[in-house]
Amino acid sequence: MKRRDIKYLQMLTLLSTHTTPRGRKSISVELKVGEGVARALLEGGRELRHLHIMKGGVKITDLGTSFLREALKLCGIVDIFPINEARELLCGKKCMAYVIADRVDNVLETRDKLVSLGACGALIVENGENPKLPPSGEPLSKYSKSIVDILRNRTVDSSTTIVTCGEVFVDTLGMIELKCGEFLKSSDE
Repeated sequence: MKRRDIKYLQMLTLLSTHTTPRGRKSISVELKVGEGVARALLEGGRELRHLHIMKGGVKITDLGTSFLREALKLCGIVDIFPINEARELLCGKKCMAYVIADRVDNVLETRDKLVSLGACGALIVENGENPKLPPSGEPLSKYSKSIVDILRNRTVDSSTTIVTCGEVFVDTLGMIELKCGEFLKSSDE
């Protein structure tokens, strides 16, 4: 059940970051799940009124957006947004930024976990007036002024931003699995 909970949050994230309706086949490809799993996730979302299923595809509802925001907040994810400007620094076709409230103690371990979950690369940034790359403390502006400008508008000083990139959407969503998987495991204990 836990794995399906994570996939559900990932599906809601996919739908919340796209303005046009998505079809079941597209969702299946982007999340790397079978169409039967996608159908079950969509049906569950419809029953919870998180999704509006139309002939031309699926859209997330306001209730679904609120649910996603609250669920991610419980996992320690303050904000999530696409950041295509990171493709020039990292890899892949799609990139997502996750603003988290806490610091990352072990940058290399976190990056390696995200890569094992499908990302082709990850960028970890300590936010502030001059965003820095831990553990070296190098300024991010040395590598990308455009990313610095985006992060200044979307983050707070005490937060950390983790950017993940990949070939398909689910490759960028490992942070949800990492943070929410930990939260679900600790809530079971």
